[in-house]
Amino acid sequence: MKDSGRKELLEMSMGKIFMKLAVPAMLGMLAVGLYNMVDAIFVGQLVSAEGVGAIVVAYNIVLLNIAISMLFASGSMSVLSRAIGEKDQKTINKLFGNVLISVSILSFLLTMIVYNFAGQMLEFIGAEGEILELGIKYLKVISLGFIFSSLGPALNFLIRGEGQMKSAMKIIISGMLLNIILDPILIKVFKMGIEGAALATVVSQIFVVIGNIVFFQSGKSIIKISKSSFKVAFDIMPKILNVGFSGMVMQIMPAIQMALMFKVLSSYGGRDSVIVMGASYRVMTCSFIALWGIAQGVQPVIGASYGANQYERVKKTYLSFIKIATGIAGVLWLCFMLFPKFILGWFITEQALVQSGTGQFRIFLGVFILSSFMSMTIVFFQAIGKGSRAALLVTARQILFFIPIVLFLPRIMGETGAWLAMPLGDLLTVLLSIFLIIKEFMDLNNRTKDYSSDKLIKEGY
Repeated sequence: MKDSGRKELLEMSMGKIFMKLAVPAMLGMLAVGLYNMVDAIFVGQLVSAEGVGAIVVAYNIVLLNIAISMLFASGSMSVLSRAIGEKDQKTINKLFGNVLISVSILSFLLTMIVYNFAGQMLEFIGAEGEILELGIKYLKVISLGFIFSSLGPALNFLIRGEGQMKSAMKIIISGMLLNIILDPILIKVFKMGIEGAALATVVSQIFVVIGNIVFFQSGKSIIKISKSSFKVAFDIMPKILNVGFSGMVMQIMPAIQMALMFKVLSSYGGRDSVIVMGASYRVMTCSFIALWGIAQGVQPVIGASYGANQYERVKKTYLSFIKIATGIAGVLWLCFMLFPKFILGWFITEQALVQSGTGQFRIFLGVFILSSFMSMTIVFFQAIGKGSRAALLVTARQILFFIPIVLFLPRIMGETGAWLAMPLGDLLTVLLSIFLIIKEFMDLNNRTKDYSSDKLIKEGY
């Protein structure tokens, strides 16, 4: 194991962690979020407003594939960072094969299902008319690249897990820039329409997979690639799945959220509300991913520090980056509140629809400033190997709080109640996050005392 990398994770100052790990991770995750958002923007401008709704509806199915990626990616990232802290090279070398083989097999099976049943799946979610027709075209093409769209981020998470955030960022951003270049060419020049947007995404994701593999073979990685790397190590799979389950749930639950939201909005506001929700959801998701990126950037530090029994550093890292992430969330929130027409105009060319949707946009993103508490706390529990608590927060946000609100509130407040469901659910999740982190910090304080006492005894005091 490269001791210099471990030493950096355990001794780097908060300022250096921000510049070297958090910023590159945030930019890299932002690039991931921009894939679907870029498709929606180009389709909205070059195809139709219904195309935006089609992409967002189809994205609920795409989330199933992302969930496969996150099941192994977030779990392996947590296992990797803790193994670095414990100097466990044997475990480190097993992770590549677990990610590569498991993700590839499951994504291939999902491709077979989605390609053959795209129409039925979209109808079940609530798509109809032109949104359904465009959604089928987009989903069939995008499903052919499921292996690459899940494998790329999953392998990239391993690179982040060892603290190589800049390398991970460069690979992801390169893929995103390729997507931006290809979108207008395939949509307009080759007249492929919404299918061109899907193909642009698939090609760029293939590029990301190649970039990841080149990195692992370059000798810069702490993970050693050999023949044994291309098989599943079942002995570490429980550790991966324990943490990765929360990452998987975090991707699956939004599909349930949006399916319910679209059904409720369809019965109240119809086509216009679905389109505005599609644009609003894309903005919220992309912005939340940026905050998620900051959390992912410091996860290796938290995991390595926890593995090395440096509990005070674990707490300090969390608290420092909660402040930073909240500041960034605050700036984004101000932009949402002050410039809703401008932002909606990225996706929607109908000015009347933009005008009528500004109030709904503000409601939907009303508590975004608090999103940093959710993202940092979820990743914190993943980093220290307590996947059940991370899963609790994810499930609470997207199911336990959201579903009762979205089913009950519209009966009292009409369509406005549907738009309030997600921000109210997020507010309750923030309160739960604060409760759980206070409880965990009390446990870390006790661990610090116990570890210090054991250390003194071993040293003969």
